[in-house]
Amino acid sequence: MTRQITAVLGSFRTSLQANRAVSRLTSAGFSNSDVSVLKSNIRDSLSGMGVPKNEADRYEAYVKEGGILLVVHCSNSLEIDRANIILKQNGAEAISSSDEKHSARLM
Repeated sequence: MTRQITAVLGSFRTSLQANRAVSRLTSAGFSNSDVSVLKSNIRDSLSGMGVPKNEADRYEAYVKEGGILLVVHCSNSLEIDRANIILKQNGAEAISSSDEKHSARLM
């Protein structure tokens, strides 16, 4: 069985902004495993999430210049909306999203 997950990406200039966003996201009900800070292998990580190559390259360059990239894995439209709002309220310079597919095991 495959379930659809959407990765909401937010770029931040400072670690203070990114840390505040992570704190607000977890306070809003996202688990720690739903929120990632990407620091290395950006292009490979994003490509695995279904982000187009040109966009992954742009984020890779952004992080190399000192930017911080947060990824929030959302499983429904309410979570996507909540993540977008929280990222924006906490200073994200750019916000985008990409659909990813994950295999889910039936138990």
